[in-house]
Amino acid sequence: MKAIRPRRCAASSRVLVLGALAMSHPAAAQRIENDALGVEIREQGFTLTARPSGRPVVPEAVFPREIRKAEARDQNHPVWGAGKGIELLHANGWKTALALYPDSPFLHLRTEVFNGTPSLYEADSLDILGLRVDLGAAPDTLRVLGTGGLAPPAKSPGSYTFCAAADPATRRGVVCGWLTHEQGCGVFFPRTADGKVAIDARIDFGRLRVRPGASRPTETLLVGIFDDARLGLEAYADAVARHYAIRLKPKPGVYCTWYHGGASNEKEVAENTAFAEKQLKPFGLGVMQIDDQWQAILPKGFRHEGKIQTTGPVKVFVDSKDNYPGGMALTAKRIASHGMTAGIWFMPFAGNFRNPYFDPDLFAKNPDGTPFHDARWSGTCIDATHPKGEAYIRQCVKRIHGWGYRYFKIDGLHTGAATHNLYVHTAYKPQEFGKVALHDPDRTQIQAYRKCLQLVREEAPDTFVLGCNVSQNMLSMGPAFGLLDAMRIGPDNGGAGRGQWGQVTAGAWHGTNLYFLNGRVWHNDPDPVYVRPSNPIERARWMCSWMAVAGAMHTSSEFYPKLPPDRLDLLKRCLPSHAAEARPVDLFDTPQPRLWTARDGRLVVVGLFNWSEQDPDAIACDAARLGLDPGATHAVFDYWENRFLEPFRGVLKQTLPGGTCRVLAVRPAADHPQLLSTSRHITQGLVDVIEEAWDPASRTLSGKSRVVGGDPYELRIALPAAGRWEAGTAAVDAGTIRVGAADAQGIRATIDCPESREIRWAVTF
Repeated sequence: MKAIRPRRCAASSRVLVLGALAMSHPAAAQRIENDALGVEIREQGFTLTARPSGRPVVPEAVFPREIRKAEARDQNHPVWGAGKGIELLHANGWKTALALYPDSPFLHLRTEVFNGTPSLYEADSLDILGLRVDLGAAPDTLRVLGTGGLAPPAKSPGSYTFCAAADPATRRGVVCGWLTHEQGCGVFFPRTADGKVAIDARIDFGRLRVRPGASRPTETLLVGIFDDARLGLEAYADAVARHYAIRLKPKPGVYCTWYHGGASNEKEVAENTAFAEKQLKPFGLGVMQIDDQWQAILPKGFRHEGKIQTTGPVKVFVDSKDNYPGGMALTAKRIASHGMTAGIWFMPFAGNFRNPYFDPDLFAKNPDGTPFHDARWSGTCIDATHPKGEAYIRQCVKRIHGWGYRYFKIDGLHTGAATHNLYVHTAYKPQEFGKVALHDPDRTQIQAYRKCLQLVREEAPDTFVLGCNVSQNMLSMGPAFGLLDAMRIGPDNGGAGRGQWGQVTAGAWHGTNLYFLNGRVWHNDPDPVYVRPSNPIERARWMCSWMAVAGAMHTSSEFYPKLPPDRLDLLKRCLPSHAAEARPVDLFDTPQPRLWTARDGRLVVVGLFNWSEQDPDAIACDAARLGLDPGATHAVFDYWENRFLEPFRGVLKQTLPGGTCRVLAVRPAADHPQLLSTSRHITQGLVDVIEEAWDPASRTLSGKSRVVGGDPYELRIALPAAGRWEAGTAAVDAGTIRVGAADAQGIRATIDCPESREIRWAVTF
């Protein structure tokens, strides 16, 4: 059957012509609205207005295909329910559905491809929509956030999965995101046009095929207008979680062997696990994960003469090398005997065409029939659409699951889509996509990738799965939505263990750009924190503090028995990761946000981070910008300085030396004593304080906290500026409590309890 392929139109080179295309047969005007948005069809596209103001923040959105007809059509979506919709019929027979749902702040848009020709239709990518954004400010004052970070619209190279254009002064903006990635990977291309910000939306498939007379839906695009574009990004992540019915497993605390010992060995993992059980498990460490280099190049008994040329890691995951003489099942059993979860690294979607262990039929093919191979590191890509490829992946996962591993670190994700390794990959980068020959030609490469992940889930449904990592190829990010528990959202950071400043801050940069996915779509893993002495103490604190305040997944890679007590204590103070609301304050102000807040309704934690290795940074931020009452006076405790600070009103001001951070506990000043901070965790109460109450009749401050046995637990109680406040009696329902001396701002009380438990405490004044 002869195939027809669409010609590359203007949008394919990143430009959709806005305002230049008029419809040959104008459609009847159609309008729909909900509480957030209004949509009105006009000529070749539509306008999108903010409600209730009616302001046309997207005054023009155009399609690359002529509209012939527009009809109002009620929607009834299995996830989003009943909604208002408009269906557009394009001149080529394609259809686009626009929908607004009562409880969604986004416009939902999806195009369906129809092949009305006698030939097979094929496309590597499709241009979907071009938007013009009017935020009432000059384009050069606005900023665009995408997977490549923050940039002026004219300098943004493009983004995968999402794109937010915002005014840094107000945070008002437009958020675009691809809700689905079932067949293709959604991308965005911001730019400037006629004094406005323009955003072009496209889907990359890796060859979409539509047979004659058939139709094929594409992906769903979301577009929303928000007073705070950060909340829009979070709403986008919430929408993805809702669409895919994501129910995340609890966020684990993880040990990884890689950055101190490769795969380590049977003896040292046993020693490290025994130590961790006593010293770190009570604080929240729960997973002991073995990394690359545990695997033998051939299974035992497999006969082969001569050396096997490898690309990157060995990709046979059957038997262990000499570092695990008892086999991998034995180590998993030993880890589990300590009440911890055994974790392991492997690459189930890649092989090595030079290794005789692999059947050549397993691999995706180049156009000439040779195996599709990434020579940089990733190896030869498995074709999950081939029955043998599917069977191989199932067998690999089932084998490792059968050994007792319940935490998987799956590397080389992009090999499931038969793509090349572009490490370190962030912003959009052109790549060959669509030339690979899959066994099932009607499956796109993105569909093949999702099938790989689905096979893992089917064979190991009770296993926590970490994907590693988006920086190898960003095509692996969006299409993994709904199929992973966690994702490595940046490149390796091993140099941080030696204090290399760029590596110390790398995880924070990547994690900030994708912060809104964390705890919603998956848990963000920024790679380990390093507390070993070779990483200077201020840099170790910087890493631990950012991870703790941001609520990112906790990973460390140390041989714990060799850590000095003060360095081991750093790990204890950032375990576990909190689940509170956390976001960067200055997300649209700077490519390296210096301010974060985390809050739980009782306490606000403010993290301040100096991204300069040497230069001091004077930070001043209005209380309102921090989400605080600008008219209130606020009590403050500095975690690392371990002291009460002078209360502030209106503006928070701090000067940070080069390469340092501060973590402040902040609460509005009260007319009675209140718990401001605790010693348990860097976030000073977010993970440990369960309740707190003040009884004015008895002048008693009481509460309930989670404490770790044998770890002194200090309450830092802020005192009112007015009046005389002295602690009288103090009591706990387990262990002991002693009250220390007061200073001008507060008083401390220390609880000692021999066992980990919830404790009720009370201090009377």
